[in-house]
Amino acid sequence: MSGHLLAHSELISFLRQKLDSPSTRSLAVLIIELHRTDRLEAITGSISSRTILQHIDLRLETLLRDTDRFAHIDGGQILLVLPNLANTDHSALAAIKIISELKKPFTIDTHSTLIRPYVGIANFPDNAKDGNQLLMFADIALNNAATNEHGFYVYQAKDIIEPKTYIGLEVELEKALHANQLRVNFQPQIDMQTGRCISAEALVRWTAPWGEEINPSLVVNTAEDSGLINPLTMWILNTALRHAASFVKAGLNIGISVNLPPKILEDEELPQIIQQALDIWNIPAEKLSLEITEGSMIQNIEPTLLMLAKLRELGIRISIDDFGTGYSSLAYLKRLPVQELKIDILFVRNIHNSVGDKQLVRTIIELAHNFALLTVAEGVEDQATLALLRELGCDIAQGYLFSPALPEGDFINWYRQHA
Repeated sequence: MSGHLLAHSELISFLRQKLDSPSTRSLAVLIIELHRTDRLEAITGSISSRTILQHIDLRLETLLRDTDRFAHIDGGQILLVLPNLANTDHSALAAIKIISELKKPFTIDTHSTLIRPYVGIANFPDNAKDGNQLLMFADIALNNAATNEHGFYVYQAKDIIEPKTYIGLEVELEKALHANQLRVNFQPQIDMQTGRCISAEALVRWTAPWGEEINPSLVVNTAEDSGLINPLTMWILNTALRHAASFVKAGLNIGISVNLPPKILEDEELPQIIQQALDIWNIPAEKLSLEITEGSMIQNIEPTLLMLAKLRELGIRISIDDFGTGYSSLAYLKRLPVQELKIDILFVRNIHNSVGDKQLVRTIIELAHNFALLTVAEGVEDQATLALLRELGCDIAQGYLFSPALPEGDFINWYRQHA
């Protein structure tokens, strides 16, 4: 390797140095998210994620200029800093070249694998002059890139509220958390056989003091960056269980699903804390499902296995969220005490347009059933998608076809209307 590849902290320092330098006329920050499209190869562990990343690094080296740098960041993403591009259009051209190169098959030994890259872009000075804002805007652009036909997206001012909103956002979030000013809404999960709502996912919502509804992903990201993610998660869990008690009083017999971030799995007191919350609201443990992303499970597999086993002993259900986007293997899946796989929303949305995604969804469903696991499809937005998922044998569906996430009272009314 040349000097292109840096540690994450070194790349952040490099970014700040370039922004502080009078010689830097322009600069682009790119975040690449990588999805393996051949999940059958991925889950059987034919090619390790480490090996694939090494080959990705080699390809990036051939594309980058001497002045460019990149680093691997959490979640299997790659961060690139491209100083002094001729103009902002060149950041998009760089993304096109990267996507084209990384979409070519990777042949390693006797196995072949495919990568689907998405790229989010933010430009200096057009989008921001501050490093933190550039990183944030590139991350926002990455979310849009996943649904863009070209696979990349350049941040635009219309994509989010004014940058001034972010000044003190961490402080405002902490205040809102302590003042109980956040909300939890519930999105129904539907049994594909009966058409009835059997569970609901608890999702955080926050209206900032200036009246703007903050994107839920930004709420979570802000909490992670500021060290509030564990308190936020426990607040969501406790609030969700409080609402669940109201659901019981209203005659609703459903489960509740809550997302857990990777960091909270490191808390040795987590099982006791959750059991205490279940006892306070008199909710049976089997009515609670905890969703953990696939990547977070595999990053620290042995401690994760131990913690999940303790949670499972309480009777709590465990679900792998965003299944199909990480690098888990069949060997890991056999060891994880899970009851459910949630198929990533990107695969569900592309199921009609991509033969590969349709086959991937079919494979995940068959794999889950071979392990006696249920499957949940996220992002179901039309009857055609629902019919195809039912044909493929999916167990549970969730999405705007049925309902957006609703406040407690609205959810109860919705449930009664659809019972």
